[in-house]
Amino acid sequence: MSTNQLGRGALVTVALAAMALLMSALVVTVGPAQAAAPTGGVRGAITGLGDSTADLSWTSTDGTRSGTKRATGGVYSLSLAPGTYRLTVTDRRPTYDTSKRAPSTVEVTVEAGRTVQRNVRLVQGASIGGSVRAGGTVAPRARVVAARKDQTVYTSTADSHGNYALGGLPAGAYSVFTYDAQGGWTARSIYLPRLRAGVYKPVDIALGTKAGTLLLDVYAGETRASGTGYATAVSERTGQFWVTRMRGGSYTFSGLFPGRYRVVVPGSGNYLGTTATPRKVVRAGRATFDSVQLTERGASLRGTLVDANRPEATLEDGQVQLLDERGTVLATATTDEDGTFRLGGQLTTRTDLRLVVGPGPYSPYLGRGTSYCKYDDLTVPVAVRTGQETSLGRLGLPHLPDADQDGEQCHTTVPPSPDTTTDEDPS
Repeated sequence: MSTNQLGRGALVTVALAAMALLMSALVVTVGPAQAAAPTGGVRGAITGLGDSTADLSWTSTDGTRSGTKRATGGVYSLSLAPGTYRLTVTDRRPTYDTSKRAPSTVEVTVEAGRTVQRNVRLVQGASIGGSVRAGGTVAPRARVVAARKDQTVYTSTADSHGNYALGGLPAGAYSVFTYDAQGGWTARSIYLPRLRAGVYKPVDIALGTKAGTLLLDVYAGETRASGTGYATAVSERTGQFWVTRMRGGSYTFSGLFPGRYRVVVPGSGNYLGTTATPRKVVRAGRATFDSVQLTERGASLRGTLVDANRPEATLEDGQVQLLDERGTVLATATTDEDGTFRLGGQLTTRTDLRLVVGPGPYSPYLGRGTSYCKYDDLTVPVAVRTGQETSLGRLGLPHLPDADQDGEQCHTTVPPSPDTTTDEDPS
């Protein structure tokens, strides 16, 4: 089945040596080493894992830093930038192993120049298992999804005989949704109010309702949407939801339980996404066709990059980046032949953004003629508003210091040319 179904809601900087030619000998002067960014350490033991291995993932609480690592031998060690992190340890046993340990998450604060210890204990998770039948016969390769209220989902696939098992579940309440491999049969979810750690619960599943299909065309304004985003269809009757990928400007949801749906559609181009309710009801065993139009445009920015020394000289091939307060790049552009740029996308009203323009990461050179020089970056704070384009006018890009330039024409204070006349009396 092409649709993925889910449960309820699914450069180290290197200093360059400065060179000078003196009395035909090459003399290299090395500046002081750049200080390394501060880091701290966190390490600990992972108990309860047995002879299995684990995956370790971490995310800073401000959302700016994250990563993953394999943990072996029952211990882990990390070097991280200072901050508070949530660390999650996940048993690598397969999902059908009912002895699989449930994931465990801890919070740790990392300080520069110090190592802290944070042990993590894993316990055997809850598990379910049984058989899946669709239309009265065994359902090989059926997909079984256990969804928690916090939208965390755990999945397993039945074997060739329709038997399945799903282990490593944290204790708690779950809704279980099941789909046959062909997307022809479905059923309401099964609610399990209390699964306990280390306890196996048999759950046989019978899919007795013919599934429907929803084909949804999406338009960005009056043009067919483009891209490969994922949309989510949520059943108003069961709360179950399906996720599928855009193909050719359309989404096809198969294996749906009959009834009405809300569809969360991502944005396309400069148009923002939306949540739509298709007019037509999904019928059992039938295909339903409908369409959604994205009508709200995102914010955008435009401007012209020029030489700060010579504002009449525009700069082609400059790099433009729009970043949020965390340093996440939201949009990028390259200046055209006349120095102009425009960037946007699915941006909404914000006041915490900054525009960084410069020559790019590989060469400091930009411009032509007397403006072919080495340039520095320029950072400009900006605010944007949904549906509006903000003009930044002409942005003067500063030169690097005079000592870094190849000729006097690129100095910040350009010397007068030989034919320049002055008001002074030469006598």
